Amino acid sequence: MKVHEELNTLDSSKFRGVALGNFDGVHLGHQQLIHTLVEKSKQYNIDSCVYTFRNHPQEYITGEGPQEITNHDMKIMLFQNFKIDTVVFDEFNKDIMSKSPEAFIEDILVKGLNSKFVVVGFDYRFGFKAKGDVKLLKTLGKKYNFVVFEIPPVLMYSDKISSTRIRNAIEEGEINLSNLLLGRYYSIYGKVIHGMGRGKFLGYPTANIQIQANWVIPKDGVYATFVKIKSQYYKGATCVGTNPTFDGTDRTIETFIIDFKGSLYDEFIEIQFVNRLRENIKFSNVEELTTQMMQDVENSKNYLQGKQIMLK
Repeated sequence: MKVHEELNTLDSSKFRGVALGNFDGVHLGHQQLIHTLVEKSKQYNIDSCVYTFRNHPQEYITGEGPQEITNHDMKIMLFQNFKIDTVVFDEFNKDIMSKSPEAFIEDILVKGLNSKFVVVGFDYRFGFKAKGDVKLLKTLGKKYNFVVFEIPPVLMYSDKISSTRIRNAIEEGEINLSNLLLGRYYSIYGKVIHGMGRGKFLGYPTANIQIQANWVIPKDGVYATFVKIKSQYYKGATCVGTNPTFDGTDRTIETFIIDFKGSLYDEFIEIQFVNRLRENIKFSNVEELTTQMMQDVENSKNYLQGKQIMLK
């Protein structure tokens, strides 16, 4: 899979099938678009391409975008699972924002991507002030000689699967629901940094992930997790919260990695949230906390026993 950070680095002479969208979360709805893209590209015997933006349009326009389910690096890793030929992470800027719907199609889809077909969700919008919709896209597709495949909403429990629904589930601690909607375990990919060192002192050294301000963070609590370090998977017990026993104020993501030995400082690891085990508790003393940490590790090991490393 080739990754382009700008559209103008792409060979515009090559025909492509193109999927359009933000793809935050790369959830089951997005996956339906991608599967259609790859299948149709094989039928047309052309390259498959996902066109999306590095930055969220809402963030550029208003200065504040939605919290990210998947950051840039995580999206690339997820896209690689789907046998896509090319992904373009273009920059949403003043030039793109100001394009009329037809100018967006002519400049991006036709001249830039050389699209023979386009795959979009039923609610896809494009162009200045999002004035373009799927109906207009199909109309202009006839003018510019490309086919439009519209993907209907993908439902679960009678409601549409959407990035907003998944964000809400993660933030409310409904990690099992978010995992079902994603079609995989919700995960965070981040850098291990130095923490307060309390875990090591208590006999449970933890990997502390550097939190980015625009991430979706699970509700405070203790979670059973899988931890991916390079290509190796481990079981883990992850605490999200402010360390109430020590009267902490900053939220942290700290993971005790079961059966792992070594230092991870400045390494990037992936934490996959499988199940929420309990709420955070303010303990009366360190001994009570240590006893509960021992139980948390045991509960996590038991819950993860026999679980698939990734949902299929």
